[in-house]
Amino acid sequence: MVKSTTLKNVYGNKTVEDQRQIYRDWAETYDAQTTGEFGWMGFKPAAEEFAKRVLNKKAKVLDAGCGTGLSGVALNKQGYSNIHGRDLSPEMLEQAKKTGVYVSLEEVDLTNPINISEPYDAIFSSGVFGFGPPHPEHLHHLLNILKPGGYAVITVNGKGWVETNWPENLEKAVQENTLKLEEQLEIEYLENEDINGKLLIFRA
Repeated sequence: MVKSTTLKNVYGNKTVEDQRQIYRDWAETYDAQTTGEFGWMGFKPAAEEFAKRVLNKKAKVLDAGCGTGLSGVALNKQGYSNIHGRDLSPEMLEQAKKTGVYVSLEEVDLTNPINISEPYDAIFSSGVFGFGPPHPEHLHHLLNILKPGGYAVITVNGKGWVETNWPENLEKAVQENTLKLEEQLEIEYLENEDINGKLLIFRA
C-alpha cells in the first residue's frame, strides 16, 4: 500500500493533461519530496546500468521524461556530456535547466510520435513508465528515434508493473512493433515506499 497521498494521486488513472497539471504544480518541490520523503532513487541504478552498455561518453543521449533533471545529473556523473532533455511539463523543464547538464531542453508528449532531425545514440528514461501515460504501447515512439544498435534503458515502476498488467501489455507492444528487448532487471526504486522497479534494456 502506498503511504503518500501525493503518490496515490499520481498513480491514479490519468490523462496526459492530468499529468501535465500534476507536474506543473509539483515542479518546485519535486526533488525534495521525491528523494526525501519517498526515497526516490531508481535513476541511480538505471544510470549505472546505462553506463555499462553505452561506452561512448560523448554519445548523443535523450533523457526522455527528464523532469527536474535528476536523471540528467546522474548521467552526467557517469561522464556523459551530450544530454538532451525532453518532458511533458514546461515547469519541470525550467527546473532541469538549472542543473546545467543539458545541451537542449524541449517539451514533448511521449504518447505521440516524436519529431527529430536526427536519431539519438542512446535513450534513457527513468520515472516515466509505470502507471502512465505513457504506456507500453508508446515505447516504440522512443525506439523509433534511436540509431541502429543503440540502447534504450527504461525504468518501470514496480507497483505499476503489477497493477496495470505491464508484462502482458509489454509483450504485446514488443511483438506488434518488433522491439528488441534484451534484458529485464530488478532495481531499487522508491526506497521509503518499499517499491522496487523494473529496468528494461532495449536495442534498436
